[in-house]
Amino acid sequence: MVWKQGVMSAPNPNCPGCEALRAEIAALTTLVTQLQAQVAQLQARLNQNSRNSSRPPSTDGPQHRPPPPKPQPGGRPPGGQPGHPGHPRPLKPESEVDFLVPLVPVVCAHCQACLPLAPTPADPPPQRHQVIDLPPQLLETTEYQLHARTCAACGKRTWAALPPEAPTGVVGPRLQALCALLVGHYHLSRRDTQELLGDVLGGELSLGALSALEGRTAEVLAAPYAAVQAAVAAAPAVNADETSWREGNRKAWLWTATTPALSLFRIDPCRSRAAFEQLLPPVAPGVRTVTSDRYSAYRHLRGDEHQLCWSHLIRDFTALAELPDGGQATGEAALALADELFTHWHAFRTGEIDRATLQQRLRPPQARLCRLLRRARDSGHWKGAGLARDLLRHWPSLWTFARVAGVEPTNNAAERAVRPGVLWRKRSFGNQGASGRAFVERLLTVAGSLRLQGRSVFAYLQAAVRAGRAGGTAPSLLPEEAGGGQMLPLAA
Repeated sequence: MVWKQGVMSAPNPNCPGCEALRAEIAALTTLVTQLQAQVAQLQARLNQNSRNSSRPPSTDGPQHRPPPPKPQPGGRPPGGQPGHPGHPRPLKPESEVDFLVPLVPVVCAHCQACLPLAPTPADPPPQRHQVIDLPPQLLETTEYQLHARTCAACGKRTWAALPPEAPTGVVGPRLQALCALLVGHYHLSRRDTQELLGDVLGGELSLGALSALEGRTAEVLAAPYAAVQAAVAAAPAVNADETSWREGNRKAWLWTATTPALSLFRIDPCRSRAAFEQLLPPVAPGVRTVTSDRYSAYRHLRGDEHQLCWSHLIRDFTALAELPDGGQATGEAALALADELFTHWHAFRTGEIDRATLQQRLRPPQARLCRLLRRARDSGHWKGAGLARDLLRHWPSLWTFARVAGVEPTNNAAERAVRPGVLWRKRSFGNQGASGRAFVERLLTVAGSLRLQGRSVFAYLQAAVRAGRAGGTAPSLLPEEAGGGQMLPLAA
């Protein structure tokens, strides 16, 4: 292409300069296309948040957080409305009251006459007012004085021995259970736990003593932890997830596998298939279904062995719908199909339809989604094509929940279970060695499992510590063996 007197003429095919110019234009056009795709990818990464990716909500900036809902104008003042039923605190029965203070009037408030101390048939029952408070001293100190006596016959001295129920250390079982509860369940740091014990309980424990107590608590939980490992590995439906952790100066991973009544935790230095199979050993096909996200450690599972999490897919579809370069239509259509899927699933969960009807109602959205993914795969879009290829490759695992009883379409159970581990990680430096690793794994397993069963973590830890000190075995965490808590219902 050449310029003559301000007019652009057609390029001369026999002109070497024009041929070079055409090649340069083609190269620049290719470069611009590549740069536009790169800019779109970088812009998509900048726009990631908890709605369109696997990033946690705590990383969302102010621009990504939805504004709080505005109150609907109704003309009523905020707070409780006149005539609404009250919810007073129920009074404890007198048998559970620690201190009973009877107050009897001695002078009539009307005529100043003396009143009898004993009640008469005309007197109503007393009005009851209860106050709950902490006692002035929460810690009890028991001193065992071991006396010695000298035998008059042989002249030898004999010392008294501690009774079997007496602790050999300075910390009793309830205080040991409380220290484990504060660190392992409420996720206080050891220094915060140390301050709490001193300020509130009036007891002083060193950081070394707290660490030693954690090691002894982890030891007594070894048997129930192993029982949970076996029970979760044998469960027909398991939800799995993982999050980052810290062990010493190295990055590690906190893995979880949860069922409706048990949560198992394990720390591993790797985030791999081998680490996952340490958490859940392989079983024969058709024995177990694992619900998870699309991370590569789970991708060896096929068909009924795997259920892809639809909550994660909705985030992927949302990210696709928010792209400015042509993926919006695919993302929006996929989101509409996901809404239709969950409408049918909720109808099944509430008992409105049975499984056969659920499968029948899912066939039309399945067909539309399949056509949508094939078009996206063939479009060559930098994000939509790869997502579509992956979902079509694992197509049966999108619908396992419709075929297999007890399987949910989302991995929300595992994400809820791993949340305490995330909070613990954010407030601490992780663990330093094998003893700390065992404490974290077993306390998270105890607290997560008991929460699912509605059982008291503190009561369980007390019983476990007492059993360990007596040379016995800690109580079982399995609901059918413990006699407490109930299995949550599975979908029929």
